[in-house]
Amino acid sequence: MTEPINDGGAGAALPETNCFARPWTLELGLPDFASVAHADIEPAVRAGMNIQRREWEAVATNPAPATIANTVEALERSGDLLERALTVLYALTSATDCLDLDALEEKLAPELAAHKDAYNLDARLYHRFQALNDLVAASPDGRAHDADGRPIDPETARLIGLAVEAFERDGVDLDGEQAQRLREINARMTALETRFSTLATEAMHAAGVANYTATPALATTRPHAARQALLERAMTRGLGGEHDTRPLVLELAQLRAERAALLGYPHHAAIIAAQSAAGTTRAVGGMLARLAGPAMANARVEARGLAARMAADPQTQPGESFGPADWPLYQAAERKERFGVDDATLAPYLELWSVVEQGVFYAATALYGIGFHERQDLAAHMYDPTVRVWEVRDGRHRDAPLLGLFVGDYYAREGKSGGAWMSNLVEQSQLLGRRPVVINCANIERPDSGPTLLTWDEVITCFHEFGHALHGLLADSRYPSASGANVPPDVVEFPSQVNETWALHPMVLASYARHVETGEPMPAHLSERLRGQGAFGQGYATTEYLGAALLDQAWHTLSAEHVPTQVQDVEDFEHTALAGAGIDDALVPPRYRSTYFSHSFAGGYSAAYYAYIWSEVMAADAAAWFRTDGQGARDGDLGLNRAAGDAFRREFLSRGDSRDAGESYRAFTGNDPRIEPLLERRGLA
Repeated sequence: MTEPINDGGAGAALPETNCFARPWTLELGLPDFASVAHADIEPAVRAGMNIQRREWEAVATNPAPATIANTVEALERSGDLLERALTVLYALTSATDCLDLDALEEKLAPELAAHKDAYNLDARLYHRFQALNDLVAASPDGRAHDADGRPIDPETARLIGLAVEAFERDGVDLDGEQAQRLREINARMTALETRFSTLATEAMHAAGVANYTATPALATTRPHAARQALLERAMTRGLGGEHDTRPLVLELAQLRAERAALLGYPHHAAIIAAQSAAGTTRAVGGMLARLAGPAMANARVEARGLAARMAADPQTQPGESFGPADWPLYQAAERKERFGVDDATLAPYLELWSVVEQGVFYAATALYGIGFHERQDLAAHMYDPTVRVWEVRDGRHRDAPLLGLFVGDYYAREGKSGGAWMSNLVEQSQLLGRRPVVINCANIERPDSGPTLLTWDEVITCFHEFGHALHGLLADSRYPSASGANVPPDVVEFPSQVNETWALHPMVLASYARHVETGEPMPAHLSERLRGQGAFGQGYATTEYLGAALLDQAWHTLSAEHVPTQVQDVEDFEHTALAGAGIDDALVPPRYRSTYFSHSFAGGYSAAYYAYIWSEVMAADAAAWFRTDGQGARDGDLGLNRAAGDAFRREFLSRGDSRDAGESYRAFTGNDPRIEPLLERRGLA
């Protein structure tokens, strides 16, 4: 029997009754959420931190020369208990209504930041990686060996080099008062980000809107005054009252700028760019500037047409004119007239589970040969009865090798964070002998009875998030820290955007788009019109996205002395920043305003929201590769074949961060990504 985990002397042993005292016994280490007592989480996190500190200390004080085994692998193996406890904590706080765990997450945030700093600022660990990196540098022919005589293979050499860069970027060279101030800043930032996430989620539920600005209800709300009131409710979240996030925005911007100065960078965005594919904020700014002008010009053209439509609407009252609240309603009407498609027309053909199993899974099987088999026995251990679990096998049949598990949590519920996301519940790793367990979460409203019918945007969300899931499920890396979606932020969206393209593939659409009552396939004229929309509405869509990306960059390219100090200045800062970039936010509000911009101020994507469009350059170019005969396509199949899918899997999806993303992309397509397919897709050519 496995002994219960001891916390190493900083308190009593983790009791045998604590659910985290032993590794999960469910298949592939799937967390047994049904057996989790909330009271078990905090002791497990604290014991996990203590144990991992001891593991780090053992490496740091090892008198033997640094080797792959005693440094790289020892550190990659560390932290098992902490990882298991935090995985459960974060899954529950993001997907369920648990105020006690929300409070615990906020309570633990500064301590976890200090724990992270204990590693990042440990010069002893840094010097061990540096010694290994020197061996690699001294053998440019790629034949370096460590002190044990073990070859340092390219995957390990990359991990070592990136570790050295990360130590230096995170401030390992600081000492004395500067190091202490850095620790204080990191702890405070983590606490603020956690608090922002909680408040933004609460504000979203209180306002009854989506997490972004142009809430879907605008497309069906009448009259004009009601639409304006709805948009006002969405856009004023966080601007006051009990969910006021403006003080958090200002303090985070100031602390991030101060931290950047301590680390020798001009601003926070420069730190993020340095660890990303973009490389520099100049490259990021150049791309956003190249797109903003044409996108705004297209949006103005679209607005003139929609304004005329609104003026002709019998329900428009004297004195009412087209504004930001009216885009969704009249754009939907325009789409219906021009293409014969709207959500009401499409919905009977877009039932959730058909989309997932006969669409998302169907495309994955056709491309990668993987099979899906539902596991209701495992779903019984999840945190909500609507969550489903599938085993994923590396072959179509039930007896094919088990590849991983996929968990689908598609329904909205009270307390669930807004939007959609993918997470690893277990990271793939050859070193640890682990296969992946991946979860997709979304916020689809569950009807009181009958089937769940989706909007087209929700269909795309299902395909998008499963692209992230494939990045995790098809991972084949040695080290967990480099596995799957653990890649730079401006690369992570690439697989998900590629996967979106299969939603409209004729064979895929024919598989899942069937009438919920009759089973009849979507009529050919309807599917052709759906595919024929091209760049319709992309002026607005691109501009609202760019507005948010530009705001993210504006806040994070400030030096500390230039960050506004008064909460009432937040709105003025937004308007000035967008106007300076050529965006008319009075006509096209940003997809997220600062006060509910969780990507930027709850961590994760700070100074990196540009990543979606940066990744889309690769995705649009890759989509063209898939569609082209002689490249991805075979006999006009538009790339839906095993040869194309296996190439993508082998050269990109399986690689994670085990090699440079640019090298992986070139190995996949044979060229660097071109921007022209993106410009054509977005109507900006």
